[in-house]
Amino acid sequence: MALHSIDTREARFTRVYEEHLETIRRYVWRRDPELVDDVVAETFLVAWRRVDDIPENAAAWLIGVARNVRRNTRRSARRQEAVSARLADAVPPLDRGGAPHEAAALGEALRGLSPRDREVLLLAVWDGLDRASIAAALGCSRANVSVRLHRARRRLEGSLAAPHHDLGARIALAPRRR
Repeated sequence: MALHSIDTREARFTRVYEEHLETIRRYVWRRDPELVDDVVAETFLVAWRRVDDIPENAAAWLIGVARNVRRNTRRSARRQEAVSARLADAVPPLDRGGAPHEAAALGEALRGLSPRDREVLLLAVWDGLDRASIAAALGCSRANVSVRLHRARRRLEGSLAAPHHDLGARIALAPRRR
């Protein structure tokens, strides 16, 4: 692509952005005020990527993009909430000597973790995946999985060691695999 063409595309995007930013913000605000910033940003990212496809009536096209982005964001949030709810109720098996109050404490501690920490722990413990398999499932590096798993274990152990639980030493966490 020639330099002149790039400048023209950038100028066109800038014009569309400046002319329609408030229109798109108002459109999203009336429907999902909590999603305004994310949806507007994603809408204009799509516009930047597809600047050559933007018709002269850019407002209608941008509203259509914003509508799809908003719906996809809502759908994704519902799926994430459903997965988090299922994971929060899932308690990995305890050692054979585990008492019911220990299971309840572990379940409470797991629910207190972020969805990200809970996910990596349950993939290791519940699903029995090694770091390479977890990395493939999460789409990240094995080193990243190692760091995330280490931090999640520490957070879970810290929660279990809190005075209201005091079970940190008695509950076996995920086996440490290499």
